[in-house]
Amino acid sequence: MTAGVFDDGAMVSTVLRVRDVGASVRWYRGKLGLEPIHVGADGDHPIAVYRIAGSVVSLWQLPVGQARVRDDNDRNTYVVVVMNGDLAPLRQVLLDRGVDVGEIRRSADNEFLWFHDLDCNRFELSRPLGGRAG
Repeated sequence: MTAGVFDDGAMVSTVLRVRDVGASVRWYRGKLGLEPIHVGADGDHPIAVYRIAGSVVSLWQLPVGQARVRDDNDRNTYVVVVMNGDLAPLRQVLLDRGVDVGEIRRSADNEFLWFHDLDCNRFELSRPLGGRAG
């Protein structure tokens, strides 16, 4: 059997692009209650790194003058966090903290909601309708 490309992998990280890493760190702390595990730079690129549900999400600063466009979210990658519990209380927490959050929706097998960070990066909280995620 041929070795897999990722057999020696140590970590997977999703990268989100933001206009200002410092402003995003403050937003993620105040709105989502997340503390970065690392804030720094990779050369000239400011970054912040978070651990979310056993995965890593990294914020990378866009070049000056560039911004993400929310209309691109249906064509871009976004972060999905599969939850075990009811989404309604989490939605209310996000609303109370002033987060841009949508209604709880249903697909064939999941209920989910979307919210957006300071730079319009989409996050999805999803819960399987058949029971626990794990």
